[in-house]
Amino acid sequence: MALRLISALYRLADRLYRWAHGRFTAIGLGLLIAMAATSATANPDQAMGLPAFFMLAAMVLLAMALAPFFRISFTVTREAPSLVTAGEVFPIRVRIHHHGKRAWRDLSYREVLSEIPPPVGEMFRYGPNGNPARRRARSPSIDLPLLPAHGEIACEVTVKAFRRGPLRIAGGRLERCDPLGLFRAFCHCPAAHIVLVMPRRYPLPQLDLPGLARHQPVGTALANGVGQAEEFIGLRDYRRGDPLKHVHWRSAARTGKLVVKEYQDEHLMRHGLILDSSCAAADDDRFEEAVAVAASFACTVPDQESLLDLLLVAGEARCLTAGRGLGEVQGMLEVLAAVQPRRSNHIDELAALVVSHRATLCSAVVVLLAWDAPRRALIQRLKEQQLPTTVLLILAKGASLPEDRGTVQEQPDRFVVLTSGAIAVGLQALGARS
Repeated sequence: MALRLISALYRLADRLYRWAHGRFTAIGLGLLIAMAATSATANPDQAMGLPAFFMLAAMVLLAMALAPFFRISFTVTREAPSLVTAGEVFPIRVRIHHHGKRAWRDLSYREVLSEIPPPVGEMFRYGPNGNPARRRARSPSIDLPLLPAHGEIACEVTVKAFRRGPLRIAGGRLERCDPLGLFRAFCHCPAAHIVLVMPRRYPLPQLDLPGLARHQPVGTALANGVGQAEEFIGLRDYRRGDPLKHVHWRSAARTGKLVVKEYQDEHLMRHGLILDSSCAAADDDRFEEAVAVAASFACTVPDQESLLDLLLVAGEARCLTAGRGLGEVQGMLEVLAAVQPRRSNHIDELAALVVSHRATLCSAVVVLLAWDAPRRALIQRLKEQQLPTTVLLILAKGASLPEDRGTVQEQPDRFVVLTSGAIAVGLQALGARS
């Protein structure tokens, strides 16, 4: 009950803070501070304190009273990218269509971004640069030229995406300050739009992942998808069930019996990218870095003439494949953009998913957030399956590995520790085999 009350008070204070910073200009906020200072010192015995307070209050109230008289009929259309990257500033082209009979000057325009209230247990967490951890983006207002009667103008606004995931734009807003320049009046036009913010990516060195090429059961579909055919190795007698398209008709006509062409299936490198999504709320920042690391591999490994399977538990156990004509990396990035951390331990479920795909995998890259007994057991199961394994462990800044690192059977073939805040530097160690 107390936590809910604190949460309600926090959200109320947050709304008041946003309302004050959205409505009042810098001068208006200065007047509010001056009002607070004069009210604290104002008393009947002082000649200047009380009149100054009433004068400032009258100016603020007059500015606020003019706001309801600002009415303008307009609609907006926009051209926005469908996919962007977290941390990126991207432009949006906006056309404002004015339906009124009066021309307007001194207007500004702002994109209205939908904000998601934070969970109760995470409402006091803050992200980098003082931004609330839940804030997905920021869009400053821009000044507009003259908006003609029954006309339209074009402008370009910029949006900075802080976090991955769907960014919802609720609409557009025209703003106008009162003659004193203290208070802003708003007119809102609903115009929903969604931009998918992809995870950040880090540059990776040339990777030399271990493992031997294996036969992939995708067969001809895979070969055709990359412009290659299965290797022709000879002719043999027809067997029941052989496809007719493999019949070598010229040899059949010469010998008087059906002869088919025999092919050797293509063998390919196929790596598994395993993402650990189980973490506590305090580790969400490291989870975001783990997703960024996974996205970096998703963009790099399929370009090296191999397949990549992304295996994770996001609501349910999932496996996505990219590379060599089987799937687009974009689809994998869209899944990573939407994945959320799980508060319960799902390592056993993740291990079962990996073991079920062991027959086609040549190696595994495992991105972990901790090095505890359940995760060491996961690595041991992979080693029992004779699957070459590389572990990327993301630790908090200043943290170190626990003294109990497990038995020899629980140690991966390669162990790389990445420090939060220095992920890009740590990933370069993958380029040097040890």
